[in-house]
Amino acid sequence: MNESHPEQNITIPGGPGGAPLHFTPEEWQQFRESDLGACRSVVVLMASIFTVGLILYATIDYLIW
Repeated sequence: MNESHPEQNITIPGGPGGAPLHFTPEEWQQFRESDLGACRSVVVLMASIFTVGLILYATIDYLIW
């Protein structure tokens, strides 16, 4: 990812001759950990919504049957 594209006038940060990185490696690690925590939260929320829907469906199915 550390490369520049002079033909397109695009410079990737941290590449040769490019701008320096705006975040330290420690900050990037914090971002990754934060993203992982958010990912886990999304998965838990999706699973709980699915479970609640399944329980509601089963309850209605039982009451109608």
